[in-house]
Amino acid sequence: MSETLDPLLCRRALEALRAGVPNRDVVRLLPPLHTRARTEFDALLRSTESSWATQKPVPGMLISGGFGSGKSHLLDYLRHAALESGFVCSRVTLSKETPLSDLAKVYRAAVASAVAPDRTGPALSEIADTLQTDRAPYYDQLYKWAHRDGDLDPRLPASLLLFERQASADEDLREKILAEWTGYPMRIGDMKAALKAAGEMTTYAVGRPQRGQELHHFEFVNRFFRAAGYNGWVILLDEVELIARYGIRQRGRSYAHLATLLGAGKTGQIPGLAVVAAVTDDYAGEVLRRKGDRVKVPAKMMIAEDPLREMAEAGMERIESGTLPLNSPTKKQMGESYDRVREVYAAAYGWTPPDITDALEYAGSTRMRQYVRAWVTIWDLRRLYDQEGELITEDVTISYEEDADVEKTATEETAEDIFAE
Repeated sequence: MSETLDPLLCRRALEALRAGVPNRDVVRLLPPLHTRARTEFDALLRSTESSWATQKPVPGMLISGGFGSGKSHLLDYLRHAALESGFVCSRVTLSKETPLSDLAKVYRAAVASAVAPDRTGPALSEIADTLQTDRAPYYDQLYKWAHRDGDLDPRLPASLLLFERQASADEDLREKILAEWTGYPMRIGDMKAALKAAGEMTTYAVGRPQRGQELHHFEFVNRFFRAAGYNGWVILLDEVELIARYGIRQRGRSYAHLATLLGAGKTGQIPGLAVVAAVTDDYAGEVLRRKGDRVKVPAKMMIAEDPLREMAEAGMERIESGTLPLNSPTKKQMGESYDRVREVYAAAYGWTPPDITDALEYAGSTRMRQYVRAWVTIWDLRRLYDQEGELITEDVTISYEEDADVEKTATEETAEDIFAE
């Protein structure tokens, strides 16, 4: 490499590598090796941007890889690539608190984590602060979509009208509107009072938030971002494999929601929205086949006459045969990465790391994370303690057994859950 490396930037990147949690500095200095995934993501962004004109569905990406294969590193890279391409981007790590079985909670997490290319804070609030509706390039399209005939909850067009007419002069109302769009509804009395003050008391029949409106809210916020001039909204979902820890009913709903977000079926056709999800590479074999979800989940949903059964089957089919695998690095790639990490380490500490290419023998099954952490650890021992040290590595086993605590959290309902079915 010929560029001059910033020592502080290099040290921050190395700290992230030691912790095994890639950050923006790691992405800048050590781009992921998965060129196919990067190429397909670039194509996805182009398709997503053009979907505003074509109104055609944009199938999302589902990447698969084992622990340490670079899924999180890649997602972080894709996040920066999306921002650089003019998209708002959200990164959502699925968890007990954000289960894929509850699309409302996924929506909230996506809105809360959304950032825009030229903003520093939460995208929705930052954009709302400066958006001039009479000058926004695509605001008219948003307004027409929100006020179309259909099954849209009237709270959305009503709150948009209030935002346009009164939010700039009433800070308290503006905050309530943004809370509404984030997934925490305004009190009915507050919304009706604001509509009355705007002379629109009888125009919108607002009441309690309607059920089953998750996708409408995704599309509304996406179109709001578009109104401000952004190319669309990219949502990155990590740790999809947590589905396996739910009970069978919640697993079925999770598979259905995954299919929907990835663009399967008519319900997933949201222009300008691109979703990339990551799952472990052995999920299909361990859960869909060995655990029996491919048969048990549809059977259970059929007995319950669950309308999401077909979408659940589509979600499982996507996991089984529609993933983009992240392969282990080739020997050449491993060597190139070694040279780069060594250069970063030297720039970080003003110290020339010794050649340790024989410290970890190349094996096709070894993950890049293992190589990198081994190199950095050995150099740390040499630099700080003048010690050789001995490295012991262990494979991480991922549990796909049901977890009562995860299931309990995934099925809890609260008074705030405005979309709960």
